Amino acid sequence: MKIEITKRHLDALFKIIGDRVKVDSIIKRNEALGIETIASFDKEYPECFLEIGDEKPSVIFALGNLELLKAENKVAVIGARKADRNGNAAAYQLGAEYARKGCVVVSGLALGCDAAAHQGCLDAKGGTIAIVATGLDLTHPHENEPLQKAILRNGGLLISEQILGVKANPSRLVARNRLQAALSDPVVVAQCPEHSGTMYTVRFAQQYKKRVLAVKFPYSNDLSSGNNLLIETGQAEAIKI
Repeated sequence: MKIEITKRHLDALFKIIGDRVKVDSIIKRNEALGIETIASFDKEYPECFLEIGDEKPSVIFALGNLELLKAENKVAVIGARKADRNGNAAAYQLGAEYARKGCVVVSGLALGCDAAAHQGCLDAKGGTIAIVATGLDLTHPHENEPLQKAILRNGGLLISEQILGVKANPSRLVARNRLQAALSDPVVVAQCPEHSGTMYTVRFAQQYKKRVLAVKFPYSNDLSSGNNLLIETGQAEAIKI
C-alpha cells in the first residue's frame, strides 16, 4: 500500500514543521526509508484517531504492515518498564494469548511489560503494532532495536506522530500513550505501580470510553499497586492468568 503525497500533505506537514525546505526533506527521507505519511484526511488514517477530536494527530507516520490498522480487534497490553518477573511474564502471556485469538497487540516498545507483550505476540505468530515517541528512524530505548527490527521483519507495524530525527522525552511519551488508548479496546494493564506512566494510558482509555482490564496478582507489592488500585476502585476489570 502506497499513499500518494499531495499538496494537502505538504501543507499539513508545514503546519507542524513551519519550514518548506524541511518538509520536502522529510518527505524524501520518508520515501527512502519506506515510511508512509498519513494525514487525517487519508482513507488509511485510523477512524479511532478521528474519534478523539482535537487530540488527534494531524499527521502520523507508519512503517510496516498498514493492513494491521484495519483489524477489528486491537488490544493494548501495557505496563511498567521496571516490572518484576511475574509482571513481564503476564505481559508476555497476554501478548501471546491475544495473538492466538486473532487480535492485534498494541504496545509502546518500552522496556519491561511493553517489550514482553510485543515478544509474546511475535512468538505466537501474531500481528503487533508499536506506537513510539520518536521519529521512525530512531529506536527508544536503544536496547529494543532488535525487537523493533523483529516487529517489522514479522509483519508488524510502527506508528509515530513525530517527524524523523525527533527523540523521545516525557511529554512525547505521554502523547504516545493517548494513541495507544485510542487505537485499542480493551486496554490491559499487565503490571504497574500506582505512580506510573501506564496510568496515563489508563486515564486516556477512560476518557475515550474504552474498557480497562488489569491482572490480579495473588500477592501485593509496590510494583503491582497500580493494578490493585484500579481493581479495588472499580476502574478496571480484574483478570487472572
